[in-house]
Amino acid sequence: MPSQEGAGDQGSPGGMPAASLHISGPVIRENQYVRMGAYHTLDIEPNRDVRIEKLEGWDSVARSRVEEAIVPGRGAEVAAVVCGEGTAAFCLLSQHMTIVPHRISMSIPRKAAAAGTSQHEKGLGKFYAQVFESFLRHIPYNAPSLRAIVIASPGWIRDAVFDYLSAEALKRGDKPLQKALKEKVLKVHISSAHVHSLVEVLKSPEVSHQLKEAKFAKEGIALDRFFKMLGSDENRAWYGPDHVRLASERGAIGTLLISDDLFRSSDPATRKKYVEMVEAVQSKGGEVIMFSSMHESGQQLNQLTGIAAILTFPLDIEVVEAEEKEEEEERKRREQAEADAES
Repeated sequence: MPSQEGAGDQGSPGGMPAASLHISGPVIRENQYVRMGAYHTLDIEPNRDVRIEKLEGWDSVARSRVEEAIVPGRGAEVAAVVCGEGTAAFCLLSQHMTIVPHRISMSIPRKAAAAGTSQHEKGLGKFYAQVFESFLRHIPYNAPSLRAIVIASPGWIRDAVFDYLSAEALKRGDKPLQKALKEKVLKVHISSAHVHSLVEVLKSPEVSHQLKEAKFAKEGIALDRFFKMLGSDENRAWYGPDHVRLASERGAIGTLLISDDLFRSSDPATRKKYVEMVEAVQSKGGEVIMFSSMHESGQQLNQLTGIAAILTFPLDIEVVEAEEKEEEEERKRREQAEADAES
């Protein structure tokens, strides 16, 4: 059973985590290290060639995921600094995951009315200095794949952080940093200084326009569309495996939203069921958006069972379920009639 590690807050000096793939299973050819039939685990490191075969072949979803993952130049497409007064989370968003390589949390003294430089201002100065040094260590601002650097906060802090970064880059004569701050930074308002606000960031007009071709941005936009449809016309927004299956059988799905978690089920029949659903929607001209459970939008979709659909025309769930029940009863009557005829 494959597993992946390295999606937590720990990161390498370059900001991306060390990842490894563990493959476990029985040994079918004995060698000097392991006896035949014994279970063994292999650690597959990044950039190491490996050949994996399946007797029944690879399904279309698995193939498309591999093809997507080997696109040249992949890497962090967006960096984000989610700020509060005294807090900052440094985030890197790539095609399939969001990682938080570093966080800052420090207490800022309250404003004082005393003359001169207040303890509050000194505290902010220390905070900005920490943000600057952490930015240099954890944000790959010079990387060609990086499309945007988002500085987001609920209030004025994003402007103050950006001004400090710019002033410090100018003072140090750091031309690459000055260029990146000028060309890549987007300042965005968010409702709270927490990492889950990244969904809010990706839906903002300034960010969604800049990243309209990025996979994770499409996920956030699609999920937003689903929730809006659920609020305005619930007969065109269905979720849950059974309901989405019924919509698929009626050719009603315009956009299928599905979590990659569903394809990691330990039950092959379950995985096959979702692969067939994806292929059915695509064969009828529908759009399929595969959500990464390592992004905030994917985690939100998982809370809705991991599967949802925006329909091209409205369907009443109660009517469809009643039709399904009638069809099942009719099938049972036919089977009973055939059994009676044979006897």
